[in-house]
Amino acid sequence: MTADRSTLPFVVPEADALKDLQEFASAYRSEGIAAHGAILRLDESQDGEPVVRILLLLDDPADETWDLDQVIALRRALGNHAGDVGLPPVSVTLVAKSGHAASEFFG
Repeated sequence: MTADRSTLPFVVPEADALKDLQEFASAYRSEGIAAHGAILRLDESQDGEPVVRILLLLDDPADETWDLDQVIALRRALGNHAGDVGLPPVSVTLVAKSGHAASEFFG
């Protein structure tokens, strides 16, 4: 007997894909951006469409904020990787290591 997929929060292949995306996000490095942790959850957008929400812990920016081009590249890399492993689009929230949210969510 197979499980009814509609009653499960996510199926095992999605769980594996989420773990893969979490590992990819946590290890992300580029010039000016270094990730140190990621929290992911499968959710719905305002339109009811599936979305992966990523809370990403980063080194503090060198200036007031991270370089826009680097942030765009980061978001693109995460979105592309999500698609490659069969996940829906991503919504990314960046958290600086010294910020209040860092201690709240990442201990």
